[in-house]
Amino acid sequence: MIRISSRSARFALAVAFAAGLLVRLAILANTGGLTPKIVDEQQYSRIAQNLVAGHGFAWAEHEPTSIRPPLYPALLAAVWRISPDNLQAVRVIQILLGLATAVLVYVLGSRVYGPAVGAWAAAVCWLYPSFIFFNFLILTETLFTFLLVAFVLLVVLLVQTPRPAFAIACGIALGLGALTRSILWPLPLILCPLLAVLIRAPLGRRVALPLLVLAGYAAVVAPWAVRNTRLQGVVTIVDTMGGMNLRMGNYEYTPDDRMWDAVALNGEKSWVHGLSRDFAGQTVTEGQKEKWAQRKALEYMRANPGITLRRALIKFADFWGLEREFAAGVQNGFYAPPAWLQVFGSVAIVLAYVIVIAAGAAGIWLAAPGDWRMHVALLLPVAVIMGAHTIVFGHSRYHLPLMPIFAVYAAALLSARVPAYRLSHRPVFVGAAVTVTVLFSVWIRQIVILDFARITALLSHAG
Repeated sequence: MIRISSRSARFALAVAFAAGLLVRLAILANTGGLTPKIVDEQQYSRIAQNLVAGHGFAWAEHEPTSIRPPLYPALLAAVWRISPDNLQAVRVIQILLGLATAVLVYVLGSRVYGPAVGAWAAAVCWLYPSFIFFNFLILTETLFTFLLVAFVLLVVLLVQTPRPAFAIACGIALGLGALTRSILWPLPLILCPLLAVLIRAPLGRRVALPLLVLAGYAAVVAPWAVRNTRLQGVVTIVDTMGGMNLRMGNYEYTPDDRMWDAVALNGEKSWVHGLSRDFAGQTVTEGQKEKWAQRKALEYMRANPGITLRRALIKFADFWGLEREFAAGVQNGFYAPPAWLQVFGSVAIVLAYVIVIAAGAAGIWLAAPGDWRMHVALLLPVAVIMGAHTIVFGHSRYHLPLMPIFAVYAAALLSARVPAYRLSHRPVFVGAAVTVTVLFSVWIRQIVILDFARITALLSHAG
């Protein structure tokens, strides 16, 4: 292994900061006319515009909704109250959030491993091509990644130094993350009992601190949950997308390729087919529609365990699939960069992902922190987010907020934090080899079965 000094790591971080900033400024100078292209972008923008107009969290005046988590549209609205509909101002804020995320990654890596690992991991995150790309989209990825890293760092701080301030801040960060992506809202059910085990303190403190985490979380999430529940007529914590997505990923006509495309199916193949029959003559709220979809999905999963298992494997593969959003956007005509940038950007995004995720996955086994509790803190969000998307439906975009964690493990591996005994310890080495092999199998399947025609089309278009 190559041993890298903290000094060289800090120098690499300084170079990475300058390079990443120059790239972002160059892109910013050329995206003034870029409007929201993806449906999600358009929906976030529409809700934010109604917030600015004084219509509340709504599609239009007198059309309140709970379809999306509130924090990202609120961020857009806050910016647009100062500079109306200024997408470039939002992108500047997201660049600053990306920088703040890199700083948090530095602190996280330093707390778990040391300054050298922190510096290398921060450099990776700041230069990571997909993070640069998503800084310029009107999507939750940049904000959610920042909040997720902040939450993980606060869990580490709380476990290392059990203090009430860290516990409350941890709960608040988790609550804000859940209000950005609802996939996190059930996490306190796992986190709080786990913290009682991880924290080394007298019994009373081990009970009190997780309760403070829960209190901080509830203070953030509860007001929104009350608003939603009153509006929808059923318990609705963050949004009404969860049950709908679960249904789209688990019913008779869920497509094996691109399961999220179930939203486009019509007639008897539509995921909402049967709703009007079950609610004949009734007005159905978004929340009631979600609960119906959730119930139908669970019924289908219980009745078809074999199909559910097969689809779960496909969803797992989709979740860890190659990052192809930029290439897909170019192919769909959303973005029109120069031909050289189309190819260079697509290749850089894929190569960076393969290198970071493979090194990070190996680092989980070969460069685990000396304190097993730090290992648990880092891997908890990976397990929860991956597990949820393996049940609902996976998309490569959804793994992006987890990349800072893999960057920390990759940096630990690169910085020679691998004791010699680990390399000869057969179970650990086999675990690393199997994990990396599974990832490469996922990517080979994606390239050969799913994306060969798309890659050929992109190269032909660029040529």
